[in-house]
Amino acid sequence: MMISDNGLDEFIALSEKEGIKYKTRAEAAESANNLIGLCDVLIQMGLKEDGFKKRLEKEPKGFPLAGEGRNCSLCGYGVYESDGWYDKWGFKCANCQSAVDKKLIPGSLCGDYDHKECVTGTSLSHKSGLHVQTIRKLIRQGKIKAGQIPNGPYVILRRDNPEILEVIKSNKK
Repeated sequence: MMISDNGLDEFIALSEKEGIKYKTRAEAAESANNLIGLCDVLIQMGLKEDGFKKRLEKEPKGFPLAGEGRNCSLCGYGVYESDGWYDKWGFKCANCQSAVDKKLIPGSLCGDYDHKECVTGTSLSHKSGLHVQTIRKLIRQGKIKAGQIPNGPYVILRRDNPEILEVIKSNKK
């Protein structure tokens, strides 16, 4: 979908009001069309998500969902070839869903997108700047308490690791 001339004028005026200036009208048109494309994708994703939530009303325990490149809401791994599972906590890979079913981890952790309750070992490595092998060493030494999802990542609960910042700081070189 292309932006109309009137829409482009309005876009340029709003951009200038926000302190954004474009060198040419073509540059502004490209930005406006990119924004329209982004909004279109977000709307399509929202409609798809609404469809999943409606399906949950009929299948409250959840349902299998084709991976199609989705990321697991807990471990973050991409699911391409196989099916995952969708329930009230969102989309999970089969491995994490199995861990939830076996009560190795609470399902609520799968909806913790802001990592307020838990973080995976690889995410902690990325955020802290420590190598993932260092994180695993700290787990083996008992300095960081973590559980491992079978065939998956370590899950580090914040409530079990109140001193984690000190442990990370003391291991940075």
